[in-house]
Amino acid sequence: MATGGSDEIRAELARARAADRLHGAYLFEGPSGTGKTETALWFARLLLCKGAAPDALDACGHCHDCRLLAADAHPDLHRVEPDGARIKVEAIRELRAGLSLVANERGRRVGLIAQAERLRAEAANALLKTLEEPPPGAVLLLVTSSAEALPRTLRSRTLRVRFPAWGEHAIAAALEAEGMSATDAELASRLGGASPAAARAWAEHSLDEAREMFEVLERSPDLTVTEILDFAESFRRTGEEGRERARVFIDSQSAFARARAEAAASELEPRALERWLRAFESAARARAELDARNLNPQLVVESLLLELCS
Repeated sequence: MATGGSDEIRAELARARAADRLHGAYLFEGPSGTGKTETALWFARLLLCKGAAPDALDACGHCHDCRLLAADAHPDLHRVEPDGARIKVEAIRELRAGLSLVANERGRRVGLIAQAERLRAEAANALLKTLEEPPPGAVLLLVTSSAEALPRTLRSRTLRVRFPAWGEHAIAAALEAEGMSATDAELASRLGGASPAAARAWAEHSLDEAREMFEVLERSPDLTVTEILDFAESFRRTGEEGRERARVFIDSQSAFARARAEAAASELEPRALERWLRAFESAARARAELDARNLNPQLVVESLLLELCS
């Protein structure tokens, strides 16, 4: 299925319904905030609605099915979400049992799996059996922000519906239109994710810290060793708090170095370009190691700044 924005994807899915050319399973994939979950719910409502015309672009909103959907009580919509960190095999077995029954409302049955990347191995294997032999009249909708985390055997048995990330300039423009300052909108568009919604949510929690990080990075050529050590000291926090603050710094350095590298490339300054590419690569390695190992956040930030200022 073609990649596109939510409106284009919805139009294509509506045409498939109108032509009765539905696939047994769809994989809605894309970064956070790109509309994939909302579109999956919209499609589920459209598939279960009996009051909408064949060529309708939305559920009618007033038939018996739509009233059940509005009350989150439709017997033929089977939703699965993570229980804690993972989706367990018991939830998939219940889903399979529900999809195998005759539809209560004499129509289709829809299974919607949110955060499908969290399927445990046993749950993914159980789901594979349904994808290989889908019950008549059943449609599965899997939603994920990390499609590559799913087993290849699952991905290959779905019709992939891709929701692309927004560009940074488009995100910044959208945030400015909502009243955010140009400086904050630019920062949020660099660091906050692949959509205005993701950037807005990021800004609520991390914008103040990111401003602080960028101020330090702007002064990096003039920082003394004492200033670097004092700044790194602020990352000495217990548990996940220090690691999360370190992630904000690493992401800030990545964005800062990338922007400086782009400027150096456009101004034909090879030495500066090499320096900022090296800083970008160091930040990428630090982020991967911080996520994979129990590193000391203070030492990670200290090492990055000392390298940057050397």
